[in-house]
Amino acid sequence: MKVILTSLGILCSTIISAQNFDAGLIGGFSTSQVSGDNLSGYNKFGSRFGAYISYPKNKKMNYQLEIQYIQKGSKKPYAENSPETYFFELNYIELPATLNYQVKDGIYIESGIGTAFLVDYKEQDEIADINTDKPNTLGLDFLLGMQYDFKKKLKLNIRYANSISRIRKHASEQEVGLNSGQFSSLVSFALMYKISQ
Repeated sequence: MKVILTSLGILCSTIISAQNFDAGLIGGFSTSQVSGDNLSGYNKFGSRFGAYISYPKNKKMNYQLEIQYIQKGSKKPYAENSPETYFFELNYIELPATLNYQVKDGIYIESGIGTAFLVDYKEQDEIADINTDKPNTLGLDFLLGMQYDFKKKLKLNIRYANSISRIRKHASEQEVGLNSGQFSSLVSFALMYKISQ
């Protein structure tokens, strides 16, 4: 928690005193799934919001750091004539760090790593809450995405994230090669509003 508060403090003070920095706010949504839960499809919708700063390395490249609240997880979609439901939601404070490269005027590709801290989680079926193994408190994601500047102060960000570290072990605790537990994958869509001058 100390790391999160320190990072938030640094980010806020940088935004306030931003000169060479591009700094602003992020707001959007995510759609995700969890591998290893016997379900498929990006059926779990969630929120993504926070703040960012980016610093130019050269004319074509910049570094970007964010702090954001993001929801991940898994959901069994409604099926007619089936009473079975499943809902798994993971709420994180995440610190993504990316390197952004301009491929065309106003269009950037981004790649980096996201370090996530679990705030809370919920897991339910059609009967009640499920008491399974608690997810790991710390998560690490590989990030790949695109930014599009379509207005002077507004960008569209589309990002794919796949966990490098597992959410938790399988219920059976079996590990077969790379299949060592549950992992999340997520696609998010967000608007980034520049507040620095």
